[in-house]
Amino acid sequence: METHKVSLEEIKVDALAHELATSEGTKPYLDCLIKAYSNNAGLEAALQVVRELPLEKRYTWRVFSALKWAFADFEDEYVALDLLHIPEPTRSEMTKELELRLQQLRILLQTFDTE
Repeated sequence: METHKVSLEEIKVDALAHELATSEGTKPYLDCLIKAYSNNAGLEAALQVVRELPLEKRYTWRVFSALKWAFADFEDEYVALDLLHIPEPTRSEMTKELELRLQQLRILLQTFDTE
């Protein structure tokens, strides 16, 4: 994966994403990353907290649950009917959002393939 520097001003944060990223359920993961990228002090203890999380409390479970709810009854014919009645620019905004989610899903799949 190619990396590049991005200034903080360029980062756009969705309000819901911010809420989820700062939630209690995300704290063990954030704690691990902070310790891993700083001096590693306390990293093993932070990793142990993540290891001991039950499946239902894991970040990955949250992602999979959201995908399950989003696509459990997916029907493209219903989407086609809706699209006839969704005006621009809303439709374009939805397309951009879907493209972003597709990129994220690709990253998720790559992560599973490399682990």
